[in-house]
Amino acid sequence: MSFKTLSAAAAIQLDKELMSTGAYSIDQLMELAGLAVAHAIYKQYPPSTTPNQASKTLVQDFTPSKLANRVVVLVGPGNNGGDGLVAARHLQLWGGYSPVLYYPKKSKSNQLYSSLLKQLQDLEVPEISSLEEVLAVIDSPQTSLIIDSLFGFSFKPPIRDPFQDLIKHLAHSHGKIAPIVSIDIPSGWDVENGPVDLDINPAMLVSLTAPKPCAAHFHNENRVHYLGGRFINKQIAVKYGLEEIIARYKGDDQVVKL
Repeated sequence: MSFKTLSAAAAIQLDKELMSTGAYSIDQLMELAGLAVAHAIYKQYPPSTTPNQASKTLVQDFTPSKLANRVVVLVGPGNNGGDGLVAARHLQLWGGYSPVLYYPKKSKSNQLYSSLLKQLQDLEVPEISSLEEVLAVIDSPQTSLIIDSLFGFSFKPPIRDPFQDLIKHLAHSHGKIAPIVSIDIPSGWDVENGPVDLDINPAMLVSLTAPKPCAAHFHNENRVHYLGGRFINKQIAVKYGLEEIIARYKGDDQVVKL
């Protein structure tokens, strides 16, 4: 399927316009992006149970009886990670999912990320602190989904610690672990050219605003691609040549399958 894509440079410029002439705040954009990711997950991987048990568990308790529909949320240090934190909050609030966070490189100075994390702590979403623990939880048959919100379109290789071993494990465990949902671009991929050395093989991609060029390498019969982040006006859509792809949204859609 052919569709308009945005280069990393164009995506950066578009974001700047949204926050200047568009009068959006970064908080608004992140909230809408994370909400879209959660909606796409709900559509593609609806919960099989409605009661959410995560709020009644301790951080250390990952027993199957305590965590139904466990969703491991892998959170990076930038905006992509913020989108994952927002998505985790919505999934927790909706019920039927039990998000578990792995957020090894927290920002100590950015109030936005601190607030997003505090919101999840108030919802009693458990957090994994060590690489060894998150790898064990990823490998567990009780884990039903993995959200990849590690790196976004501004990522530049190489992959550095503490994420290198995590990315390697995801890449080498393809077919043995739960489906991976990547936000905007699969972590470790080049934004223009797709997989380079390591491919985490996500089952689902949620592109934000517009697909990035690497999305052309994503499509096959075993993968699902959604578009989310419905926050650009007609003038910006025309300027960046996005009219056709934005027109795919209908009614109150937050996401659309490409």
